[in-house]
Amino acid sequence: MSFSYKEPVEICHKQEGLLVKYYRATLLAAIGRNRYLVRYETRLNHSGTRLLTEPVDAEQVRPLPPPGPYINFIISDRVDAYINNAWWVGKIARKVDPNYYVRLDYNGNEVHCAYYRVRLHLDWVDDKWVHLGSGTQNGENQGNTSQQGS
Repeated sequence: MSFSYKEPVEICHKQEGLLVKYYRATLLAAIGRNRYLVRYETRLNHSGTRLLTEPVDAEQVRPLPPPGPYINFIISDRVDAYINNAWWVGKIARKVDPNYYVRLDYNGNEVHCAYYRVRLHLDWVDDKWVHLGSGTQNGENQGNTSQQGS
């Protein structure tokens, strides 16, 4: 997929081969065929004085996921939790109405999140949004796809 100048995107960060978190960024330029220059919206440079601008591999870049309604998640649903200016991948560990505890995939820590800081985890596969959920609720949606912007 190709992206346009100043298009808002998300940048995937992996640690130890595990999909960990997504940062929102603005695409500034293509660098050859397999890299992009992006400016993060929430990450600062080393001195903390400006938004971080850096080149990233094309495989790290995806469009912004479609906005979704707040969902009444259940235990084991695969979600992203907005923590420390990034969307961290995890699963619902428990619910304390109306909020959630999310167990992060990366380190297994449980983090308390307000309901509005939890979204359904979607993967960008072959230019489509794919929900590969777990848990009862997500099992109903497993394999559902939608086009970008749907």
